[in-house]
Amino acid sequence: MPEYLQSNYFASQKPVGKPSVITWKGVRLVRSHSITAVAKEIINMSENQEMVSINAIGKQSSGKTQLFFTLAHLVHKYAKVPYQISFFGKEELLNLEETVKKLKPQNQLIIFDDIAFLKASATNKQIDQIQQILSVIRHLPGGESVKIILMKSFQYSKAIPPFLRQNDFTFLSSVDNSDDIESMIGKKHHKKIQQLKELRSQGSIHGKFEYKMGNQGKVTYQWQKPFLPFLYISGIGSRIVVSPLREWIDPICNQCAGTTEVSETADVENAIEDFKNKFGDGSVIRQAVKIKLIQQGINCYPPRVVQAVRYIDQLQQKKIISIESLANALELTETRTSLYPRKQPA
Repeated sequence: MPEYLQSNYFASQKPVGKPSVITWKGVRLVRSHSITAVAKEIINMSENQEMVSINAIGKQSSGKTQLFFTLAHLVHKYAKVPYQISFFGKEELLNLEETVKKLKPQNQLIIFDDIAFLKASATNKQIDQIQQILSVIRHLPGGESVKIILMKSFQYSKAIPPFLRQNDFTFLSSVDNSDDIESMIGKKHHKKIQQLKELRSQGSIHGKFEYKMGNQGKVTYQWQKPFLPFLYISGIGSRIVVSPLREWIDPICNQCAGTTEVSETADVENAIEDFKNKFGDGSVIRQAVKIKLIQQGINCYPPRVVQAVRYIDQLQQKKIISIESLANALELTETRTSLYPRKQPA
């Protein structure tokens, strides 16, 4: 019978009959450190309430933003319903009313990066407006109530307005001796806070950090290649989790690509003309763009095609026939090809 890391599990979540160490993409990982399990807990809460608020607290360059990118990716990857992912900074938060007007009336996962500036840059009127808008953000213009997952990162500060500090989940990325972090997240988490401090120190000094497992030895993680440790706190308890970079999980993700800014505005007409020269008439580019849009949850196919997809969904739900059987009957196979140099953008 495997030995469990009971001290790192929420009391009600000890996995029965499962090994305490798993392998993820060839890397050994303590099961209770799984960031995927955390993402699924966030998804479960979002299914049961309209808004989920998540805080990441820690000093600069401690991995808070990358943690949110990873969580956002895992949420949209495993959630049963689609989420639009948006990444906002200072300007978007200070002009939150206009920012919200631009959001589509669909489920939203919103990342506000480093809101600590509010204590120095925002007026009381702006802060009051931000708090008022966030309190009703789930009622987006043009749509019914939607699900909102709100992620906020900041350095430790009691100067952050209490409303913005409210949350369902907290991630701690660093521990500073000058900060009384326990007064914010609770003294009952003292041992885990000290454990995080030790793991962070190991990683920054030695380039790796080790999690001891009693008689089973230890699990070693490479610091920032791609792992970082965090303290994860929920209403159930607290535990250490380890998060990789989003790109390590899935190197390419079209939906997550929308969270990064494009450095230049492309000349659309020239791009379309270049596309037609390389791939023929406009029907090919239309089909390609439709596929890219549907990967982002936007369906631009004709109504009859959409209806047919729903028909197939019902066939599968009722277990009448599988999509694989349909594909075989229609002689559809996976396309394998490469984008040759002469076909690549100039």
